[in-house]
Amino acid sequence: MADQRLIVGFYPNITKEERKEVHDLLGANVVQVIDQLHVEVVTVPAPQMDISIAQYSANPKVRYIEVDRNVHTTGCRSIIPNDPNFDLQWGLEKIMAPEAWCKAVTTPTNIAIAVLDTGIDQDHPDLSAKVSRNVNFTSSPTVDDIYGHGTHVAGIAGAITDNELFGAGVSFNTANLWNLKVLGDDGVGAFSWVAAGIVDATDARATVINMSLGSSFDSQLLRDAVVYAWDRGVVIVAAAGNDNTNAPFFPAAYENVISVAATDQNDEKASFSNFGDGVDVAAPGVGIYSTCPNHANVLGCINFGPLNGTSMATPFVAGLAALIKATFPILSNQSIRLAIESSTDAVPGSGVLYQFGRINANSALLNAGTV
Repeated sequence: MADQRLIVGFYPNITKEERKEVHDLLGANVVQVIDQLHVEVVTVPAPQMDISIAQYSANPKVRYIEVDRNVHTTGCRSIIPNDPNFDLQWGLEKIMAPEAWCKAVTTPTNIAIAVLDTGIDQDHPDLSAKVSRNVNFTSSPTVDDIYGHGTHVAGIAGAITDNELFGAGVSFNTANLWNLKVLGDDGVGAFSWVAAGIVDATDARATVINMSLGSSFDSQLLRDAVVYAWDRGVVIVAAAGNDNTNAPFFPAAYENVISVAATDQNDEKASFSNFGDGVDVAAPGVGIYSTCPNHANVLGCINFGPLNGTSMATPFVAGLAALIKATFPILSNQSIRLAIESSTDAVPGSGVLYQFGRINANSALLNAGTV
């Protein structure tokens, strides 16, 4: 778990010995001193961030305490990665990912996107270095992706970016990918497999859970698993469904899940996408290019290619949630969700077909700095 830097401002009359006593009491490590401003920069374990801030704030010797946040150059307006097929990935430009990347942390962090799906290709050159965990909850004999769906989803959220291979991922290079196989080699899984995957991802401290899957049937088990994850700080994202209906689709319809509809290049609702009161946001989901298995698979997409679906829209949101968390590590799952939902673009159907609009990564990063 990475450490978090805090700026501790002391009152001018506090001696160096007294400052040391304060830090020692809280177990903080001093990494920088600016004597002229009566400031000392310390590191604390990231999980103890909120407690440390509260304890410093309560100390009468401390004038102020704040997070040592990142700044960026004013010259960067967008980052265009060197991935050769980036120009095919219209969805990334539509949500203003290149502009967001200028404001975000884009280097590897300790956060993870748990992809609950059909598996992830184990040796795809644009994914394999990021796949840091494999768990199989299905009856399939392999964690590999024989169907083809999970590899495509994983690439949208977190393909290795700026590596001169295939395409880019929304989260750039910040997040690890966890392959939690909950759908079999025919693309079908059981509620119990999905619920077990949710619990496993939560207990392993995933930052985001992506579920490009669902059912028209409700499940108390699935509902309880979602609550379990949400209550422990996980951002949960799921597909709204592909039946062009406003009927509930689960787990997307649950309160603690960001439900994602699909839009096309003109920001119109995709013809197949579900809609209605239970759908929160929209994201690109038509003709979405991403990684595909480098071996034969049911969908027939090899190495890199396009697919359609709310399944493709969902990892745009999951990748954005990871990018926000990498840039603002102290934000809660509720704050990350608020940053995403309060920054959408008002496309056709906003407020009617979906509660909010189509996601905008650039605006979400700006909002995340204020929530």
